[in-house]
Amino acid sequence: MSIPSRRTGRGSRVRAALGQLRHPPEFRVPPPFLDTGQADWVADVLADVGTATDEPAPAGADAGTLLAAATGLWRAQRKLNQRAGELSAADLRQVRRYVQAGRQALADGGLEIQEHDGAPFDPGQSLEVLAFQDEPGLTHEVVLETLRPSVYYRGERIQMGQVVVGRPAPGPTHGM
Repeated sequence: MSIPSRRTGRGSRVRAALGQLRHPPEFRVPPPFLDTGQADWVADVLADVGTATDEPAPAGADAGTLLAAATGLWRAQRKLNQRAGELSAADLRQVRRYVQAGRQALADGGLEIQEHDGAPFDPGQSLEVLAFQDEPGLTHEVVLETLRPSVYYRGERIQMGQVVVGRPAPGPTHGM
């Protein structure tokens, strides 16, 4: 009986890859494309996907499942974009492709995820404004950040978006 080695690095990876050649191709185990730290981070992102929705499911289990998946994919994609420097470029491209493929599958099923960042804001819009923020340099109200996207299923809104709106900072007041 041999004691497993705790060696890591290039040599152990080469030995592991060569060891796989002893087996028929259909039984070979490919090496992981993420290291342990990256895999833990991706697991955290996927856990966020699983707990993404804060609302009760709309009528019909299919729509509720789609809503949770849509919001979770949207949040995962935002987190990937915010923390892009922590993964290698190749790993980041691969994870983004997975997320994009998931979003495309939802779109093909009739689910549209609408982000509002940078869009002009009108009080008549069907959006839940969580905060207004004075921003110097703005000439009209603009959505600064989308905290939860609007989601439409076959043209019908099943989730109202939550946003932070920037408004022009008040000008200096002149007294008499």
